[in-house]
Amino acid sequence: MASKSPNMFCGTCSRRSRSTKAVKYCTDCEDALCSECLDVHGTIKSCASHHVIDVNVIDGRPFIVNKSCEVHPDMVLELFCSNHDTLCCRSCMASDHRSCDKLMPIEVAAKGVKSSTMFEEINTDVRILNTAINELEDKKRKGMLCLNDSKKTVQQEVKNLKGQLQKRIQEIEAALMSEIDTMYTNLSKESSDDLQKICDRRKRYKIFLNNLCLSQHMDQKDKYLCSLTI
Repeated sequence: MASKSPNMFCGTCSRRSRSTKAVKYCTDCEDALCSECLDVHGTIKSCASHHVIDVNVIDGRPFIVNKSCEVHPDMVLELFCSNHDTLCCRSCMASDHRSCDKLMPIEVAAKGVKSSTMFEEINTDVRILNTAINELEDKKRKGMLCLNDSKKTVQQEVKNLKGQLQKRIQEIEAALMSEIDTMYTNLSKESSDDLQKICDRRKRYKIFLNNLCLSQHMDQKDKYLCSLTI
């Protein structure tokens, strides 16, 4: 398909490695035409009914009209059936519209459509829908930006909470460690004192046992004094 821009070149000439400025655009062929190719285009029987517009009308915008039959993609839409209010190709006519008495070429059905009230209403409706779609797109894009900002905010809040929890855990850890150290110091001193008492008592018992072994050589007074030292 030829490039659609205000300064587009003739598609036919481009395919022959020539650069010729286009003056018209055929919406049926979807091709730009220079003056020479336009004359040839008009003499071809199959192109005689094609719609040709000034190239400046395109103004860089794509001119897209689906002319292929949805049921038979390899066929071109050529007819309009008033009985079923639908476009159809020749294969559709043979298979689904043989009994229809209101079949006509699209060119005939389209006569006067530009100046019809229906066309104006459709044009207005499409513009309204286009505006609504643009507003919806803008709203969705703003929503996505807002969602992204919310994500960043929540992530930062989670990081802040993590920092607060870590700080609190460190404080609890420090308090527990201090309490453990205090308990250890107290219990260690208590155990040390008890051990010292046990050692002192053991020394006294050792002395008593030693004296007891010698008691057979003691008189009653010494034995009595020895018993009092326990």
